[in-house]
Amino acid sequence: MPEQLSRQYELLKKTPASSLGETKTAGQISDMALRSRQILQHTERVPLTSATGKNYFSFLGRQQSRPINIALYENNEREFAGMLRRFRNGLPNNDADAVTRTTYSIAYSVFAAHDVNDVGRKASATFFEILIGHIVARALGIAPRSKVLLPESPPEDPTYLPTDFLFDPAPRGRKIHLPIKTSTRERAVQAWVHQLVLERIFSAGRYRGVLVVASETKRNARTGEVIEICVPGQLQMFQARVCEMSRVYYLDPPRSYLLLATSDPRIEVKTFGHALSELPQLLAAG
Repeated sequence: MPEQLSRQYELLKKTPASSLGETKTAGQISDMALRSRQILQHTERVPLTSATGKNYFSFLGRQQSRPINIALYENNEREFAGMLRRFRNGLPNNDADAVTRTTYSIAYSVFAAHDVNDVGRKASATFFEILIGHIVARALGIAPRSKVLLPESPPEDPTYLPTDFLFDPAPRGRKIHLPIKTSTRERAVQAWVHQLVLERIFSAGRYRGVLVVASETKRNARTGEVIEICVPGQLQMFQARVCEMSRVYYLDPPRSYLLLATSDPRIEVKTFGHALSELPQLLAAG
């Protein structure tokens, strides 16, 4: 991994939850995206076949990157610079599609730079958590927490439930539980279980569960074809038998998951760009 990008990542990783929504964090994220794209200029762009109905490519360096959605990834550097300016300004007046494309282009620039240099996926997952956490913190104007005290633990030895981010604007008001994943694969249940624990502690409905995911795409190692690994029936089981997730937002949503918004049990799956207008509504809802 190029040293400059590595140093930028190590600094960003130290960002405390209390500083997540600051403009300084936006600048650090932007700098990582720009450095990533400089790295990618020295790689080969490889077209991929797809079974998803969408078009993908990947970057090839020391290793090949994960699939990248052509329709969502801004390839033009001048246009991307404009995206970063709007991102640093808090994504003002942007519609849902623009927010999704901006977030996707930033995220997948860094993902791809990590991938082609054979960096472990943990670095990309942590970057994505900070990116989404920053956007939501800035949109809500609230600094999140990343753990919650379990009330049954003794004061002399408190026990905390670690979470991704919790947004708590008022002691007696609605709150947001924001789990974030680059993909769910077999770990989707973790978000529902954490949501259930919060409901058992604070009562159902106090915390609105909002899961944010990048995509479910994978390149088939044998054929090279892009596929989506989806388990809609499993998500419906979690929604019906564990607890309710209020929203699931994707940067690149699988069609089979979007259809869950009209299924029974219903799961509201949408593109991430809708979050900036809907999260304040979820907090305000009675």
